[in-house]
Amino acid sequence: MSAPPRRILIPIGGNEDRSVDSEIFRMMVELAGGPQAKVVVVPTASETPDERARDYEALFSAFGPERIQTVHIGERSDAASPGLAGVIHDATLFMFGGGDQLRLSSMIGGTRMHQALLDRYRRGGCVVAGTSAGAAVLPEAMIFQNNRFRVFRKGGIEMTKGLGLIGDTIFDTHFIERSRISRLVHAVATNPAFLGLGIEENTGLLIEDERKATVVGTGTVIVVDGRSIDINHIGYAENRQPFALTNVVYSILTPGVVYDLQTRAVIDPGPTGPLRSIVPGGDG
Repeated sequence: MSAPPRRILIPIGGNEDRSVDSEIFRMMVELAGGPQAKVVVVPTASETPDERARDYEALFSAFGPERIQTVHIGERSDAASPGLAGVIHDATLFMFGGGDQLRLSSMIGGTRMHQALLDRYRRGGCVVAGTSAGAAVLPEAMIFQNNRFRVFRKGGIEMTKGLGLIGDTIFDTHFIERSRISRLVHAVATNPAFLGLGIEENTGLLIEDERKATVVGTGTVIVVDGRSIDINHIGYAENRQPFALTNVVYSILTPGVVYDLQTRAVIDPGPTGPLRSIVPGGDG
């Protein structure tokens, strides 16, 4: 009996290489079927969606997919269009561009398009990718705003529901460049069941069946795991006040490292891992 087709998520940290030499985009199209790939570009998060759509259409066309279509949702009524169902049903690759993730969640969340996307993804044989805001919106929960007061203070971030393609996970983007460790730790503190994944620019995660995650691109992915937290006072601190938080586990993953999102452990240390140790036996 053949294995069911894989479900693939590819969140990207933003500011990615958009050239024919891009490892991330080449891999994305190959996983979606190569010359049989049917690409749907969703530029809704952008302030200039038409320009963003042209950029991605030109990029994807260089890889020779079967079809490229753009779906821009300017109003929620657009996401209820019956015609979208056929486009989504046949697609093998969705690309959500960057901008403001609230444009995506507020325009698409709970609509016919949202349900069709979930159904298509769960069926397998489909890649759903997003960069920056387009990555942040993919999980069950997302950070959408920094409040303008000191870090590691209660209320320093605001969160809402994302598109729900993967549970118990938060993607934060532009992670190294914008020093976002404090807000990801804060997000995990709100519910330590969340696994925080901070993705550097021009870097992505190839996530298979919501479990096996491989770092791709040129940078790092920071993992913030809150399951072992001992002391967590965020529920008792007053707004804007610091809160105690201890025993947060912090890991750094580099390209090629493979991580199990369910067991929260490294499966494969990747190509830059140390060589196998050879330790001579002693005399006892």
